[in-house]
Amino acid sequence: MPKISLIQDIKQSQKMALTPQLLKAIKLLELNNIELDNYLEKEILDNPLLEKENNDEGDLRDDSLLDSEDFNDVKDNDSDFFEYIGESAPVFDTSNLYDSSSSNKKINNVLEETLPSKKSLFENILNQINITFETKIDRLIASAILEFIEPNGYLKVSINELSADLNISPLKIEKILLTLKTFEPVGIFSQNLEEFLAIQLKEMGYLGKTTKILINNLSKLATGNINSLVKDCGVEKDVVLKKLDYIKRCQSAPIDINDYSKIETYPPDIIVKKIKSNWIVSLNEETLPKVVVLLGYWEELSKKKLSKDDKKYLASNLISGKGIVKALEQRAATILKVSNAIMKRQVRFLEEGIMFIKPLKLKDIAEELDIHESTVSRITNSKTISTPRGTYELRFFFSTSLTSSMDLGGLSSKVVKEKILQLINHEDMNVLSDNKLSILLKSQGINVARRTVTKYREEMNLPQSHKRKRLKLLAV
Repeated sequence: MPKISLIQDIKQSQKMALTPQLLKAIKLLELNNIELDNYLEKEILDNPLLEKENNDEGDLRDDSLLDSEDFNDVKDNDSDFFEYIGESAPVFDTSNLYDSSSSNKKINNVLEETLPSKKSLFENILNQINITFETKIDRLIASAILEFIEPNGYLKVSINELSADLNISPLKIEKILLTLKTFEPVGIFSQNLEEFLAIQLKEMGYLGKTTKILINNLSKLATGNINSLVKDCGVEKDVVLKKLDYIKRCQSAPIDINDYSKIETYPPDIIVKKIKSNWIVSLNEETLPKVVVLLGYWEELSKKKLSKDDKKYLASNLISGKGIVKALEQRAATILKVSNAIMKRQVRFLEEGIMFIKPLKLKDIAEELDIHESTVSRITNSKTISTPRGTYELRFFFSTSLTSSMDLGGLSSKVVKEKILQLINHEDMNVLSDNKLSILLKSQGINVARRTVTKYREEMNLPQSHKRKRLKLLAV
């Protein structure tokens, strides 16, 4: 027994032996690209053998979701580098990493650039353009069309006007515009109110024959000529009133000018886009900082007559610099590896939208990649990924799951909220209480308690059933 205890003690002491190189790797793994850039600025100031590498010189790192064999090789001799990163490893507070005046100045610049601004919305749309359109000419045309957008998100110029201004065929303009109209926020690039209402109703699942007639008769809606609308639609009055209620829930413009400055955009760390039939995950090379060790400079200095302390200082910087370069390479490989594993499980979300998010557990990704759960946690808690469905934090895909009686394998809380919203949007005068909503969801195979329905409804800022009924009575 003592022998076994001794072996266990040795193993535990080995696990706890966090070397400076390992600590640095953990630290870099936790940072997003903006934080990493600032951290490296400080390292460069402190280490004369380090220099920033031009991003254009770096290799593009990406991976196809349909062919991830290359990533199995990442788990080579360096895999033990992150193997010991368990709960015993320190969690780093990145807010105090940068203490030099120049670094603080850079942080302020970054904060100013990423604070909510009118410019950020257009940066977000440009980002969607860059990841959606495959050819440079299509991206240029799409960016040119963006210049014509109104502050409220409408595109008031016609296809023929755009064609004349840009000297591009109307068919090409129309094709690109159709894609632009699928971007976030919903309805962006709509050319009139009718089109914007139709897009919103389609998104909610309410665009049918009656609602189409109603939105094509907005002048009658404005005057409240309900009887004429009933005649136009050829249905009962209560059906028209129900459809009108759907329309009333729609926004009048893609962008609320009053909230225009509240839109917040941060450069993504990872990008996923579809190229032909493959979904490709890649690191955002535009924001991914890289450094190189100036070996030529080191060799030049090492030939000079230096004091013992100077030689020691030089050797220390060489070791530190090489360690940072290695840690950056491992960071990039691990982030890409984890991101790819996440996106492989979210193809339906990428193809069909938020209703098809598959809730994940850190444990699942960690076991698949043979790395520690805390490594996955460190990556997902600080990195963002740009998708055709918008930009999300990686942790977005690790939402709370609800087990379904139909053995759906776990249903995302976000999906349940969408289900609740759909049920409420389909209400007639007999509004649904939270208890009734719970019963209806259970009938659809989704086991969710009344108190959970209440919680989700409140999180979506939806009024209680008696208040919703009062609003419907006022609308009659």
